[in-house]
Amino acid sequence: MTSNDSKRIARNAVYLYGRMLLTVGASLYTTRLVMETLGVHNYGIYGLVGGIVAILGFINGTMAGATQRFLNYEMGGGDPDRTRRTFSNALLLHMAIAALVVVLGETVGLWYVNSHLNIAPERMYAANVTYQLSILAAVASIVQIPYVASIMANERMNVYAGMSILNVGLKLGVAMSLVLFPGLDTLIIYAVMMAAAAWIVAALYRAYCVRKFSECRFSRHVDRGIFLSMLKFSGWDLYGNLCYTGRVQGTIVILNKFSGTALNAAGNLTLTVSGTITSFASAVTTAFRPQIIQQYARRNYSDMLTLLNNCARYSFLLMGLLVAPMFIEMDYLLGLWLGFGDVPEYTATFCRISLIAACGELLITTVCIGIHATGNVKRLSFISGTLYLIELPAMYLLLKYTGRPPVVYCVHCLFIAMVLLADTIILKIQLNSFRIRQFWRKGVLVPLLIVGAVTGSALWMKTLGEEGLMRAILMAMFTTAMTLSLTYCFGIDSATRNMVNNKIKRIIKRQ
Repeated sequence: MTSNDSKRIARNAVYLYGRMLLTVGASLYTTRLVMETLGVHNYGIYGLVGGIVAILGFINGTMAGATQRFLNYEMGGGDPDRTRRTFSNALLLHMAIAALVVVLGETVGLWYVNSHLNIAPERMYAANVTYQLSILAAVASIVQIPYVASIMANERMNVYAGMSILNVGLKLGVAMSLVLFPGLDTLIIYAVMMAAAAWIVAALYRAYCVRKFSECRFSRHVDRGIFLSMLKFSGWDLYGNLCYTGRVQGTIVILNKFSGTALNAAGNLTLTVSGTITSFASAVTTAFRPQIIQQYARRNYSDMLTLLNNCARYSFLLMGLLVAPMFIEMDYLLGLWLGFGDVPEYTATFCRISLIAACGELLITTVCIGIHATGNVKRLSFISGTLYLIELPAMYLLLKYTGRPPVVYCVHCLFIAMVLLADTIILKIQLNSFRIRQFWRKGVLVPLLIVGAVTGSALWMKTLGEEGLMRAILMAMFTTAMTLSLTYCFGIDSATRNMVNNKIKRIIKRQ
């Protein structure tokens, strides 16, 4: 791996992190506007019926990973013609997936919405219209996946960041425009405009890729070798993605069964918070992913594993910068975001536990990049997928036995630890040069101790002041300074520390 590769990874990480800085505030504010305009129950309905569509679209999640993996691998192999054929076959597969999602949505999904969801009878018409529009939006998201994968594989993270900012801007515009339709059903209006926004973004992705990347010229010719390889990869990956998607949306359905749409609102808000925070740290994994797969394609296993360990450590530490202050000030931050007195019951508790789980999920994502690079996802899909599948009945039984909704997220934390351990063993089996102890020590234990020490110190500081904006700001400043200090001392190797020192010296000299 050259110094240019390292610089490109760092530059891409900056682009992606900057994207999150610009979009997270807009995303959170958008959620607040939508919830205020729609109301708790309508917001819960939108998340619920949209979740059913997400379950039906689990195949798309499988093919999205397969598309990016194969494009990255072929680019590492240096064959432009094969890369072009790979894109065309991926686009054909996604068109077929979109058609399948429509068929499943209009049969099994529609039956489930009208027969099994706990929705007030007077809101069933709006729920059905929202469901149809959610399917339409899902189709747009499916057909844009090969184009997004091309941008990521070509490491044009600045373009991806710009598209993401535009997407968030459109959603903010939708939320703000809801007040322009007094007397109409705001849930239906919101669903219409969200579907339109999804198709606008998909069209822009396609226009850019067709213009900039030669491999994005679509051909109807099916390359049997590439097509079968992608089907084999995605076929084994299908089970794992089905189980994971079912676990995510199944959690919301389980909460709905016990407490209705009010608790769904808390669950949906928890998904928004954990997803937004994870997106900050996933900027690192996204920047590392193309190089990890390309180094494997070039048989540079030593460089690949160095990148893998660094990806785990730095993404975890970046996650810790956000998790520590948010974990402590969650009640105040939710009140500031949603309005004090308007936060659904259990939301703060759900969010705290889900942030802990999100740290483990981020590490799982890193290990999965290494497994995907090998092209053999059979063990990963079966073992990890089965663990995710077992998680749902465990959640249901414990919630039924205890009657305490937070137990659902505690179960999730336990299973995340089990999945992470299983995935590292799988990677060792498939890539003998991978060192499990080294990964757990450098990629897991070191950042875990740093984040744990920072959170423990911050908990002590919490007792020194009253809850409020000033304490939240001071808490963020303290945890950031302490995390950076401990990372400098214990979280980076001597070569990286020397590079940081030299950079600081150059900055001081210029000043």
